[in-house]
Amino acid sequence: MSSPRILAVTNGPGELMGWARPFVQAVYAREPFADVTIVFVPCSYATGREPDVARALFPRATVVDAAAYARFWMKRPVPGMQRGAGVLQYLGGDLYHAATIAKRLGLRALTYKFTKRAYAHAFERFFALDEANAARMREDGAAPDRVRVVGNLVCDAVLTSFDAPPPAGLGSGVCFMPGSRPYELRGLLPFFLQAARDIALARPGTAITFVISPFNTDDELIGALREPHPALTGIPGVLSDDGRWIDADGMRFGVDRSGDYHALAQARLVISIPGTKMLEAAVLGRPALCILPTNHVDDIAMNGVASYLQYVPLVGRPLKRWVARAYERRWKYIAQPNIDADRPIVKELRGVLMPADVVARALGMLSDEAELRRLGAEMRAVYSAYAGASGRMAETALAMATSSTAAAAAM
Repeated sequence: MSSPRILAVTNGPGELMGWARPFVQAVYAREPFADVTIVFVPCSYATGREPDVARALFPRATVVDAAAYARFWMKRPVPGMQRGAGVLQYLGGDLYHAATIAKRLGLRALTYKFTKRAYAHAFERFFALDEANAARMREDGAAPDRVRVVGNLVCDAVLTSFDAPPPAGLGSGVCFMPGSRPYELRGLLPFFLQAARDIALARPGTAITFVISPFNTDDELIGALREPHPALTGIPGVLSDDGRWIDADGMRFGVDRSGDYHALAQARLVISIPGTKMLEAAVLGRPALCILPTNHVDDIAMNGVASYLQYVPLVGRPLKRWVARAYERRWKYIAQPNIDADRPIVKELRGVLMPADVVARALGMLSDEAELRRLGAEMRAVYSAYAGASGRMAETALAMATSSTAAAAAM
């Protein structure tokens, strides 16, 4: 019998590292010779380097980048996208792409976290993070007997990178995570660099590390450090030749580009923006400050047509600013752990912000050890029961792929 075929559909950096990576790792751990294809569908949040990272992570897998997917969509042949038995696992992107691929290739489709009533008929399994997520899936048309609570894939992405359980209790130093998208780096790297300098001046001896995504190149970092964004302010810096340090205003700060979470696991405080990064900090029990500056929102990625409004002459940029700020005001919380727990276990700062605002809040948090311990413990507790999702999903996917292959061979 041929190897079970698994096709994983994903899109941006967070989905690749937080969802697709642990799922594919779990598939290979159970079936080393599985026929795995990773498909990247169009996404305004993508950096463009996700396919190269996927190839490095999984050299045995077939990787289909967005350009190759476009050829498939135009009904041109693409390696790994042939019709045949197997399963498709949705792990990010517009559900339309997953449903379209599964139908065209004759694959049994599984989804994770998301579904819509229009596509509910397209999926045979609905993997949910928790009972609340499962209820939403059923409300969106998922057949109750096809919904299964599996947990949160990001927990596995973080925890499986450690040989031993990550440290608990108070860490040391501060981790800044400025994001991986070019506009995030351009605006936030100098912004955070000024905050880092001022924290180091106020608390001499504090180890400060900039955790940079493996998706970012030296050229992007050098360009982002060259000068502050006029709306966000900050200070310029210089990346060392080996890429391990940033020098700014007579100070030197470490750079971690490993993507392995070890620097994050040792931090006393994590300072970042909304997204997967906050969830990763929570899994490790690291107290966090989540910031969302609305000083300049013209270039930010958003869902739907709003992401491209800045290209409309005259009215586009003002309209996008209005849409982005109106959207932000709708949210009770911006940090995912707060949304999941429905209480503020991650401290938040949003609005028109300057580095001094971040420094003041960070110094207050760093000086209160009891509060840091409480926040870290609460954050870890939110996700302690969510681990193991990748294994549960991989076992179901492999079983369904094997049975569909057997059925096809018997015909």
